[in-house]
Amino acid sequence: MIARISKRSLIIQEAYSHWDIQDILNEINPILVSGDYQPTYFFEGTPIIGQGGFHVIIKLSKDLNESDQRIIKRLLSMRGVKVVEEEKIEA
Repeated sequence: MIARISKRSLIIQEAYSHWDIQDILNEINPILVSGDYQPTYFFEGTPIIGQGGFHVIIKLSKDLNESDQRIIKRLLSMRGVKVVEEEKIEA
């Protein structure tokens, strides 16, 4: 799986099942809800091999602060998810 993190959104890509997405969301939802980011979720994709798997796009109502971004990155990395920080690419 791949996670793309920016200040106003998180995108989890290439999950092979809805269980993978659920496990990830169970990890990061408490941070997003307690931080009052008011996440909105968009689910798309298919589990068919070669089609990219399931994706979830999480839009946030405000910018992620640095500490929450680091925690989410660490949680995802510990689960074997490759994390890409979008702002660092653009710079």
